Amino acid sequence: MGIVLLPFVLGAIIIGLIAIFKSFRLIDTKHIEIKEILYGFLTSIILYGLIGLFYLIEGKAWALSPYFRLPIIMIFIPYIIHKGTEKNKNPKVIALSKILLVSIGITTLIGAIFHGYFFDIMEHFGTEKNY
Repeated sequence: MGIVLLPFVLGAIIIGLIAIFKSFRLIDTKHIEIKEILYGFLTSIILYGLIGLFYLIEGKAWALSPYFRLPIIMIFIPYIIHKGTEKNKNPKVIALSKILLVSIGITTLIGAIFHGYFFDIMEHFGTEKNY
């Protein structure tokens, strides 16, 4: 199973680190404002909440499911949207791109710090873990 899981985790880590460094570079050059950082944080928290809600609705979860679901929904899809909207001329689309970039970085940091706690919280709310 590790051979299938490894590309997801490594890909998420690499994209997360790229997002973090790119965000810091854009913050240094004043291209990202505090408003976009707050929206990025809010986006990350909302996505974590929605994924947790889906687990609660399902009532059970496969033990390795977060290793697939979290990177796909919280890192890969936002990164694809960010890359697709990065060079757009519309200021609102550019702002969305920056918010998603910050959200990916924040998600990576939150995931690295609280990695083992996601399922503990889900079990507290009654979600079974299947092996």
